[in-house]
Amino acid sequence: MLCPRCEQGDIVKAQIKKNGEEIFVCQECEATWFALKEIGVSPFTDFSAYMEGLGLCPLWDELIVQKLRPG
Repeated sequence: MLCPRCEQGDIVKAQIKKNGEEIFVCQECEATWFALKEIGVSPFTDFSAYMEGLGLCPLWDELIVQKLRPG
């Protein structure tokens, strides 16, 4: 799925390793949403700011990443 914010990166489904939370993140601009149905509808959250707010490093190593399946 192409990111509606930057229109360049793909959005991936990811799980935060430390707490198991599922998020959706653009690989290019790091816009983040918390449900698939929110993408392009609800405002995005900045990945780095969100992770720091949780007391975690804002690194992709903190995530288990999966590609979104078409359809």
